Amino acid sequence: MYRLLPRIWGPRLSRALKVLAVTFMLGGVIVGGVCAGAVAAGAKGTSRDLSGVTITFGDQFKEYQTIFDATDALKGAPYKVNWQDFVGGPPVIAAETGGSVDLGDMAETPTVFAQAAGDPVKVVAVTESANPKVSPYDLVVPADSTIKKLSQLRGQTVAVQEGTVEQYFLVQALKKARVPYGSVTIENLSVINAAAAVSSGKVAAAVITQPLTAIDLTGGKIRLLTTGAGYLETLGYLTASQSALDNPQEAAAIADFLVRFYKAEAVLKKDPGLAVAAYVKIYGVTAAEAKEAAATVQTVATPINPALITYQQTEANAFYALGLITQKLNVKGIFDLPFNKEVVTKAGIT
Repeated sequence: MYRLLPRIWGPRLSRALKVLAVTFMLGGVIVGGVCAGAVAAGAKGTSRDLSGVTITFGDQFKEYQTIFDATDALKGAPYKVNWQDFVGGPPVIAAETGGSVDLGDMAETPTVFAQAAGDPVKVVAVTESANPKVSPYDLVVPADSTIKKLSQLRGQTVAVQEGTVEQYFLVQALKKARVPYGSVTIENLSVINAAAAVSSGKVAAAVITQPLTAIDLTGGKIRLLTTGAGYLETLGYLTASQSALDNPQEAAAIADFLVRFYKAEAVLKKDPGLAVAAYVKIYGVTAAEAKEAAATVQTVATPINPALITYQQTEANAFYALGLITQKLNVKGIFDLPFNKEVVTKAGIT
């Protein structure tokens, strides 16, 4: 769906993607009491022969690949990791469903649509925002727009990628402003294309994310209407294909990979200079850009708990009420609770 990045931005797109990668990567999971030497140890108790296993990971902007490279977290892993890069959660789900990806990262909303479609994927790990007063999601308008408040979006065209958390933000923002969702025209664009469309005035508004917002605000191309703070939570999901989970060796490798990820993020939290150095080397961004980007995306690891399931149920109900999914879901079924419990126990997450 959005595997190939658009060419229309030229140098601006290149810079945006570089900083966006830093934003994702520095949104660190906070896990206490782990030293750098512990990362290579992986998940204790992995007894299967995993030497012939390869995990294909659906990454976004090389987020996870850079985390593991910066901390050498896969050192000693008895399996291989094949990295594939995507833009947005829906194409990651599509690749998992098609069998070309075993594990991938996204926000929560794509899993609502995946469950509604009967896609064979499960949520196996979750992170949540460390600061609910900030959000990486933004609803913006062109700088010269006459739109000053959310209620003025009625009858307008809004760019947003359907099936993503950005769409859920729009749903919530319009609801609070008492603007019927059906009263706006949706332009289904990836977050990158949505940012380009609103900054050029091709749409009346768009839902985009940091650091794209910061880049265009600095350039005077857009104006912030509202952020996502107070409208929705900032969640990060890791989903696995059911076929991978049904394979004992692949499932064991995924569990080990997740524990290594949690420990790698703990190392980066304690020594953020590792992350900055990695991105300065790989992407050529500055330390200042990395620090700014990280401000809105600090996250903590969490077990999949009843509160999280309730939040997902509320979100699914909202999409059902709007007719955006055709059946009422019991969202508990999208979570692999036994698998998650095993992983968080090994990682020491409570």
